[in-house]
Amino acid sequence: MNEKSIVVVGAGMAGLSAGCYARMNGYKATILEMHSIPGGLCTAWTRKGYTFDISMHMLTGSRSGAFHEMWRELGVMENRRFHYHTEMCSIESGSRRLSLCTDPKRLEEQLLSLSPADAELTREFVRLVCGPNMMAATNLKPAELSGLSDFLRMTFAILPLLGTFRRYGKQTIQEFAGRFQDPFLREAIRMTIDGPGWPMARFPMAGLAGFFKSSVSEAGVPTGGSQRVALTIAERYKKLGGELRLKTRVAGVLVENNRAVGVKLADGTETRADEVIWAGDGHTLIFEMLGGRYMDDRIRRMYDEWIPVRPVVHVCLGVARDMSKEPARVSFELDQPITVAGEERKWLSVLHHSFDPTMAPAGKAAVEV
Repeated sequence: MNEKSIVVVGAGMAGLSAGCYARMNGYKATILEMHSIPGGLCTAWTRKGYTFDISMHMLTGSRSGAFHEMWRELGVMENRRFHYHTEMCSIESGSRRLSLCTDPKRLEEQLLSLSPADAELTREFVRLVCGPNMMAATNLKPAELSGLSDFLRMTFAILPLLGTFRRYGKQTIQEFAGRFQDPFLREAIRMTIDGPGWPMARFPMAGLAGFFKSSVSEAGVPTGGSQRVALTIAERYKKLGGELRLKTRVAGVLVENNRAVGVKLADGTETRADEVIWAGDGHTLIFEMLGGRYMDDRIRRMYDEWIPVRPVVHVCLGVARDMSKEPARVSFELDQPITVAGEERKWLSVLHHSFDPTMAPAGKAAVEV
């Protein structure tokens, strides 16, 4: 049989993974990437011995589960160490402090001491974030390869969460946090997910089910940072026999009989394949490459109505100080608000990577604000 071919546009995490699985399933695979290195948004910068990594702050499923199996297949788990945090972050305002830690007993004790009047909401919050998590129901197999055992495992994982879905419906973390009587806890609980360093407007409360396990205890930070993970997958792809073409810009998609049959490159040449996977920016593909010809109402609503992640300003600093005994992530209220892009900000987030010795010279720290 002739080997079928796939061309993948974009060598970010999605494109590299697609290329690896294409090769594992017997396809001739070519990945086209306009940058000089693979990795896409999963990247980092090195300056004077400091590595500034503002991409992957955790790897979901690094300990177990369906994602763990996927990372193993992509070569990420081989000879790699992970650091596991014991708290999501620390919230500070004046003399008041809350560690959003993974220990449910300690978390509840802190919240009760800060505001006894909010005891009922406190226990509800702790039960949710430290309870059953939705990642246990994850099945990465396609429907065609899923069997009865996969269905039963997903069912038993979802059953304990049905009450959570009913209870919270469309309630957001912002709405839930607003119910706390204590003003500090109203801010702190919201910052479980909607922090100044990663603003998440209208985040669904049900999405926090088991969050401290799935996103902290079971999600380690890979030593060496994001870029090394991406480069590892790129090497895995090449060892599998895939072709990676860097500094190659795609100018258009070749369509015949309403089917993608390849891509046209900026230099005027064409690369044809049996299958085409676009792993780049969706807006560019839908509105520019395809001229909006293949939009339906669902796609149009996504771009017209969905709330995008708000812009974030990162300031990265190489600090001549050992910060390994400090909390790795702190959100704190400023004594005086500052104005950024015409908007007043009362809170800042500070992260350091001193838990990873590869990020800075000995006794120093790579910090992002």
